Amino acid sequence: MVEIYTGWQCIGCGKIDVDRPCVGICQDRPVRVVTADDYEALLERNRRLESIVLRLVRTKPHPGAWEASFRALQAEAAALSR
Repeated sequence: MVEIYTGWQCIGCGKIDVDRPCVGICQDRPVRVVTADDYEALLERNRRLESIVLRLVRTKPHPGAWEASFRALQAEAAALSR
């Protein structure tokens, strides 16, 4: 599970600071950070892509109709890549 913290980001240098109680053993280390909005947008995109993949796996088109089903899923996936 991902823990989301509320903090402050400098509009000049981008430094991020989060108030947390120090237990006396803190060491600063570089970390990779993404905003919650970007993370949530990516999660939603992944959910939509997963939905397409699962329908591709679970769907059995009628004989002669596979191409229409494939094209519909292909168009939906292409819309997500824009």
